[in-house]
Amino acid sequence: MIIMLKRLQRKWQVSTTQFILILCVFAITGTTTAWISKAITSWVGFTDETYWLWKVLLRLSILIFGYQAILLPVAFLFGQFPFFWKYEKKILKRLGIPIPQTGSHVIPIAVFASGTGTNAQKIIDFFRQHPTIQVALIVSNKPDAGVLKIAGKEKIPTLIIKKEPFFNGNGYVDELANHGIQWIILAGFLWKIPVPLLKAFPNRIVNIHPALLPKYGGKGMYGHFVHEAVLAAQEKETGITIHYVDDQFDHGAPIFRQSCPVEPNDTPEDLAKKVQALEHKHYPEVIESVIEGRMPGAAVGARGTRVRPLQADE
Repeated sequence: MIIMLKRLQRKWQVSTTQFILILCVFAITGTTTAWISKAITSWVGFTDETYWLWKVLLRLSILIFGYQAILLPVAFLFGQFPFFWKYEKKILKRLGIPIPQTGSHVIPIAVFASGTGTNAQKIIDFFRQHPTIQVALIVSNKPDAGVLKIAGKEKIPTLIIKKEPFFNGNGYVDELANHGIQWIILAGFLWKIPVPLLKAFPNRIVNIHPALLPKYGGKGMYGHFVHEAVLAAQEKETGITIHYVDDQFDHGAPIFRQSCPVEPNDTPEDLAKKVQALEHKHYPEVIESVIEGRMPGAAVGARGTRVRPLQADE
């Protein structure tokens, strides 16, 4: 039981205190819903002689709809509204119910990408009906990058950047400001982020790397180069690292790590598929957690254990 609870806590990416509060919300909501269900069935006059199907239908309706109605107020009282609202949104999405954007509360993010944009697509899909976070701009350093086609299909504004103003100017800070961008998400972006951008977005630029940093990071370590290096070193595992961006390649404080095994017969292409699956599964959710303040500087180890952020001299 304890192992199961610990796994659940790691899956939700919450602290021990928050985990206890979440369990309290579930317990109180369930108990309250059951009490209300019993009270209503008694109030409408149901007895032991009432046709069983009517009692089942009424109680199911109360448990399904009443539970959802009670859950959020209880979560609010325990300070856990953002956590539960996230899962309520998923239910509404499955039911085909649109979630309205809330105007002044929307947090616009820019996705920087240099390639086909598979991670960018997953991020767009994840935040498509998000109540507060919105992919407002796609930025690329390549005019023919596949990610720009995705942006066109999704009707998201684009910005094609050039090397000279990016590195020797102000890093397109003004253009990003014109779109109201508050966070920058790197999704396969191969240029180093210049100082003006780092100053304009302190601790608000996030990157994902296809290895377990600090190993196999740095200039030139991207794509198949990373996977070839992992195989050459006969590593037993590889994975992903999501981290804040600083003035060095793949060096900022880690936020989240997840590993996958390296099998004896794996090729670079095999590793690429495994790592990409981890990227698509975890990156959008970690982005949401960071922006919403649920993972401020927290780093999750390769096997789910928490680790300290890397220091600048490491």
